[in-house]
Amino acid sequence: MKTIRTIVFFISILFTLNTLAQVSVTAPEKSPGKVLLNGSIGAGTFAAGENMGGSAFLGSSLSADWMPNAKTGLTYGLETVILAGETQGTIIYGIPAILRLGWHIPVITNEKIDFFVLVKTGWGFGIWGSKLEKGAKSNGAVGGLNFGAIYSLTQNLGVYSELGYTYYGLARSSNHPEYPLGYGSGKLYTSIGLSLKFGNHK
Repeated sequence: MKTIRTIVFFISILFTLNTLAQVSVTAPEKSPGKVLLNGSIGAGTFAAGENMGGSAFLGSSLSADWMPNAKTGLTYGLETVILAGETQGTIIYGIPAILRLGWHIPVITNEKIDFFVLVKTGWGFGIWGSKLEKGAKSNGAVGGLNFGAIYSLTQNLGVYSELGYTYYGLARSSNHPEYPLGYGSGKLYTSIGLSLKFGNHK
């Protein structure tokens, strides 16, 4: 039930963010769209089970965002991550498939800085180490709420940064007497990398 509530929560945020972005449009005309390709490395906290501390949570991500209309600032994208965290004497690796909905908000007049809020939802394909409990499920839901910015170095290249909370339900099991809800999940997370922009440069 907790996993279902998590998925429903982040999907509701997706719809809310989409509605807010659409309402913010004040003119019917459309601007040419653009595509953002982002690559980054990141780190964060990692929870091991429900009651134990974990380790550093490391990852490397690749994402693509499409902004069909610059008036709304709304982007639709896909992301995949190679991530890892240590728990219970072994390492969990995960390769999630994530849907991204972003809203690029014009909060300042500096054209070099592009701020955005990003909601993520998807599914994590976990790869447990050598000590996976019998009957454990290594896959789980993914959900996140992040804030970020892109600082333009040139018309096509920028520095990409992201900070927020991303949950990865990896190596879940109902058989373990101490950790019935799971062995590991990503928590607070920050990343930095590069962003390539194609299309409209405004």
